[in-house]
Formats: sequence, structure tokens, C-alpha cells
Amino acid sequence: MSELDRDIMRALPDAATQDNYLTTPEIHRRVTQDALEPVTVKTVNRHLAKLEASGLVEMREHGVALAWRRKAGASGMAARAAGMMTFDEALALQTLRRFSSRQIPELVADALSSMFEVAKARLERANSPVEQRYSRWASKVAVESGGFTLEYPPIDRDLFAVVSRALFEERKLEIIYRPRNNANNETPKTVLPLGLVEVSGLVYLIGATEGKPEPTMYRLDRLWRARAQAEPFDYPRSFSLDEYVKKQRRFDFMVEKEVLLKLKFIDEAGDHLLEAPMAKDQKTSSKDGVLYVQGTVMLSQRLRWWLRSFGPKVEVLGPASLRAELAAEAAQLARLYGA
Repeated sequence: MSELDRDIMRALPDAATQDNYLTTPEIHRRVTQDALEPVTVKTVNRHLAKLEASGLVEMREHGVALAWRRKAGASGMAARAAGMMTFDEALALQTLRRFSSRQIPELVADALSSMFEVAKARLERANSPVEQRYSRWASKVAVESGGFTLEYPPIDRDLFAVVSRALFEERKLEIIYRPRNNANNETPKTVLPLGLVEVSGLVYLIGATEGKPEPTMYRLDRLWRARAQAEPFDYPRSFSLDEYVKKQRRFDFMVEKEVLLKLKFIDEAGDHLLEAPMAKDQKTSSKDGVLYVQGTVMLSQRLRWWLRSFGPKVEVLGPASLRAELAAEAAQLARLYGA
């Protein structure tokens, strides 16, 4: 199977999970939007005809055009797995499908859609009491976010495919980005894709700009257009996504500096910190039902949001500047609600 055949197969809807077909021009648009070499519609149509003859795709007439989709189980791996998948493997796949609730796993799970269907069918064929317990397992496990849930804008799957492929192939990416303060932007810019990060339901592209020392974060749901360029780039050895996220704390928003945070909790509000410390050097003590906690943390907007979530059940004892800032906010709130 050629690279173009694989691109066509990835672009086609899977009959196992989708009812729709794509016309030849629609398939051509998908497979050529980031292609290195020009490909004509006739070439795509010729490859589709060969794939149909091989029993991998199916075709129907759509007006005067031809429309196509991938046959159920035609991904090869799913077809081979159908007759030999164990209940353990089927359960693992169905659990993965159910609990991959974040956007990145959901977007990349399309590649496994036929495997998920095979796993589902395998569990539905449970006969013995042991096999039936496998079938019931997924309904016995749940995952719930600890924060207040917001409905974030969905990410365009085609744009995600372009971005993730450019990231994988280390190719420059031309994007049109529309931030909140410039929602009608039409000016393209070229970025060097360095990584994808999901934070609290939002997915960000970390992109470098030639001539600038620091990369920029772009929310994927605000991408209006994306096109991978033929020109590759050298992925910077000095950049570490893990360090960018975990050590530099770039997603803590408006990171300032490290501070020694000293807190006083009442009514057991901070007891969870005894099991999940806020800092590696955390120290705690308690007296008369009051919990005192201190540790070195990064001062940021996210830290402030966390402290505000405790309301009057936490008092910031230090640093003095943060205490004064939150005291001023509390006074303003008192005036607001007092009125």
C-alpha cells in the first residue's frame, strides 16, 4: 500500500462507525491539504478504484459524483483481531474508549474506531458467568473531574489532523489564528509546531516563531485555518515540552516567581494537603483544629484562583504582598455584597 493509499484510507469515513460517504473531490481536498507533492483528482480516483477492487473501500453514486467510505474492519489490524481478541483485551479497549474523555485522546481515537467496534462485539458475545462479568465491568467504574465543568468549543478534526501531522513530520505550519481580541483575523503566520498540551479541557499548540526566543501558546479551537508547508524545520534540541509545562509552569498563567506560601486553614478545608502536598518542601502543623501549611510554590494566577476557591476557610499568612492583595479583594467583595 502506497503512502497516498494510506492517506486516502485515513481520510475515509469508517462504515463500522459512520454512515456518511465522501465524494472524490472531498477526499482529494483532505489528502492534499498538507501533501508534499501535488496530486490530481484523477490520481485520487484511480487509487480509490484500486482500493475498491482490493475490498478495502466501498462506493456509491452521489448525484453525478462518486462517493466512498472505508469498509468496516478494513484497517487490517481490526480484521486480524476479530477472531483472536481475548476478553481481557476487549475490556481494556472498551475501558480506554469510555474514559478517554479528554479532547486529544478523543481526536486520535478515530484511528482505533474499528478496534473499538471489534472489542464491543467481543464483549457482547459473553456466555459464561465469568465472561458476563467482563461485560458489566465498564458500568462499574466512573471518572469525574474535581473542578467546575465548562463546555469548551470543539476542535475541528481536520485542523487537528493537519496540526498533529505537521508536528509529527516537523514541518512548518501556516495558520490563521483568531484570538478573542481579533476574532476576524485573516492574516496568516508561520509557526514551528513544538507540542500539543491539554489543560482543563482546552488544547494548545505550542509553536515557535523564527527570530523569537520564546514559543507561543495557541488554542486549537481558535485556529481558523492550518496548512502544513513542504519546508521542514530542525526541532530545537534546547526545547523540552516536559520542562515547559512542569518546571516553567507556563500553564499556570502569568507566572511571576517562587514564594514561600504560608496558609492557615479552618474547618478541615486544607486536610487534603496532608495526602496531596502543594509543594515538595511542604511543612504542616495543627493546633486547636487549625491547620498550618507552608511550602515553596510558583506565584501565578492559577495559585490565586486556587486560594480564592476556599473562601473564608483559608488565610494567607505570607508572603505579605499576596496577603495584602487578597485582603484588598476581600474588602472590595464586602463592599459589593454589603450594598
